Amino acid sequence: EPMSAVYTLEQILNRLDELSLDGQAFCRSLLSHGEVLAVQLSYLPEALLWLVTSPTQTRIMRAHQPECMILTLAEARDLFTALGDPCPASLMEVAGRFATAAPGTPEWKDDDDAEPYEGRDEDESDYV
Repeated sequence: EPMSAVYTLEQILNRLDELSLDGQAFCRSLLSHGEVLAVQLSYLPEALLWLVTSPTQTRIMRAHQPECMILTLAEARDLFTALGDPCPASLMEVAGRFATAAPGTPEWKDDDDAEPYEGRDEDESDYV
């Protein structure tokens, strides 16, 4: 089973010796607006998720690759909050959470940690 992985755009730039000058300029332009992370997801092996700091980076990337999956930090925070997960503080924390499990994936408790079920009292009513 493939593992998830997180890469900074700087790491990608350093590993791609054959990247054209235009490609390098494009990447540096993105970085001038903030951090950029690429996340390979084990649960979506064909997909690459781009996490960016600002909406400007999203616009730049979509102009070149309209089909790519991109989330800003604000969008990721909104997503995790909507799913009831704690709000991530940084782009790297967002990447780590996506790399670990799909958002909204339940974290199962061990049976030893489970709280006993407490049913309704007999005098409680279904009606208000």
